[in-house]
Amino acid sequence: MSDAKFAEWSVSSSAVTIEYSLIVIEEIRHAVAEGFQRLSRGGIEVGGILYGARDGRTVRILAMRPIACEHARGPAFLLSDKDRMMLNEQLTADAQDPHLEGLISVGWFLSHTRSEITLSDSDLELYSIFFPAPWQVTLVVRPGRGGSMRSGFFVREVDGSVQSEHSYLEFDFPDRLAGVLDRAPRSERVPGERRLNAVPRPEAFQSSAGAVAAARREMQPQPEIAPPTFGQPRFVPSPPPRKEWPWLVGWAVLVIVAVVFGLRTWMFQPVAEPISLGVIEHGGQLRIEWNHSARPVTAAVRGTLVINDGSDTQTFPLSPRELTLGNFNYERKTGDIEVRMSVEDSGGTKVQEASRFVGQAPVKIDQNELSELKKKRAELEAEVARLTREKNRQDEKIRQLQRTLQIMQARNK
Repeated sequence: MSDAKFAEWSVSSSAVTIEYSLIVIEEIRHAVAEGFQRLSRGGIEVGGILYGARDGRTVRILAMRPIACEHARGPAFLLSDKDRMMLNEQLTADAQDPHLEGLISVGWFLSHTRSEITLSDSDLELYSIFFPAPWQVTLVVRPGRGGSMRSGFFVREVDGSVQSEHSYLEFDFPDRLAGVLDRAPRSERVPGERRLNAVPRPEAFQSSAGAVAAARREMQPQPEIAPPTFGQPRFVPSPPPRKEWPWLVGWAVLVIVAVVFGLRTWMFQPVAEPISLGVIEHGGQLRIEWNHSARPVTAAVRGTLVINDGSDTQTFPLSPRELTLGNFNYERKTGDIEVRMSVEDSGGTKVQEASRFVGQAPVKIDQNELSELKKKRAELEAEVARLTREKNRQDEKIRQLQRTLQIMQARNK
């Protein structure tokens, strides 16, 4: 049985020591890379639950499960109300999963494709709501070009606070899962050989029943299987040769054609590309943006924006030219606006996305008060014009007096 390797994250300023399976790191790498490649501009961010065991101040990560996110607010990992309900249900359902028997939730991970290794306000909110235990951790992964990934753990202090600006210790993911599942036979190991980042076996973590059972099964000696016995060989006359090779060649050609056709169908199957719908508020104006170069947008023959502004619903049809602009301005009336956008191509295929803005309601100005302010402004502008004209007349008088004075001084000389 293979012995999965582990690595350790430990700093003197942290109250928690973390031991993580390199196999789980490889699963996280795959999930982050898949999301990073879904969009040409930064990809989408993903997240997941970390499962494992705890022994005092030491946390061991043994498994992970992805967290579903509909990305209703754009490519960032921002959970909607529906996503949070599903996450709550997932935490309850995972407790009954036989593959996670004996494991507990030790934290979560998420990727940052457009920011550094830090925790935003929304990250801290999810951390405090769904992973509130003082020993639960957060892993932030920052993907880069060429498959490289930097990451860092965030832990709670003794007083419950979190240093969110940066991790105590950042580290790089290994380039690949080299040797994680392979090890030399016991008889070939060099005595006194030092294993990099070796950690205790799962017996030290009594809360992980699955890990304990796996370690015990590994320690049990494997029974030797007796070699099979055969009787004396019997020689029978060989049958006359049959010419079966033409049929074998035909079957081989059919199998190769089927495999090639299946690979072409799989490789050239179009991948659904998100619209990346998002909303930005500025001065009472709501700016609705989307990726105008996305495949569903460039191929669309029509589009529709449905805006639910409080109890009021408005529908705005969008032409192909308006879709290529990539934005739409809307003057909001309330502080809760839901925006739904759908585009349809010539074949009738529709792609829909939704986004939501929640904030303070815009300030309403009474029309009578506004008219009074405009009237006062006009009066002030008229007074400024009168004073300007009076100043110009006074300046002209001063210039005339100066010329008269110069003439009188010249005559006296």
